[in-house]
Amino acid sequence: MRRKKPVQERSRFTSDIILEAAQIILLTEGYERATTNYIAEKAGVSIGTLYQYFANKDSIISALIEQTVSKVSNGVKEVLRESMGLPLKVASKNVYTFLLHNLRENKELFYTFPKLSPDLIELTKNLSIEKFTHLTNKALLEQNKSEITTVDIEKSLIVLEVAILANLRRYIMENPAGMTDDEFIDSMSRLSTSYLKYEM
Repeated sequence: MRRKKPVQERSRFTSDIILEAAQIILLTEGYERATTNYIAEKAGVSIGTLYQYFANKDSIISALIEQTVSKVSNGVKEVLRESMGLPLKVASKNVYTFLLHNLRENKELFYTFPKLSPDLIELTKNLSIEKFTHLTNKALLEQNKSEITTVDIEKSLIVLEVAILANLRRYIMENPAGMTDDEFIDSMSRLSTSYLKYEM
């Protein structure tokens, strides 16, 4: 995704200001306006410097998405750790509340921009929150084994991760049922806990 991985502090700073400039342009002016020349101008770097770090506009957007997925995933892990020892329904509500807020805040990066070019679809296909949080999700279920009846936690968790993130996306982008956030989170919590208690 990047031509040059920033290691030294100065390189990281240069990479970060390019990403920050790109994000501002993308969110305020749109995908078409975010050319590499314009991003470099806004970042206060030469176009040559930008190309040292990123091959093109899509690689910049991909790096932005990767950065955001990492940040949200780390946040989910922290919520999960803090929820260890709580009843499964309470823990799931904590996670879904965090996810809803952060996915909505970054909905363009998660849902809109990745679909705008074939290169972005390819670059971002492995950037998904559940891949980064799966082991922590599993640890929470293992700790709450007494509350669930599913025999295969691994398979059940994969189904849940896909279903919950798909429902979050639909709610954020469309909200077809006209729910409030509290109603949606409660529904997702009931859906997941009921599924885990369903005798396969």
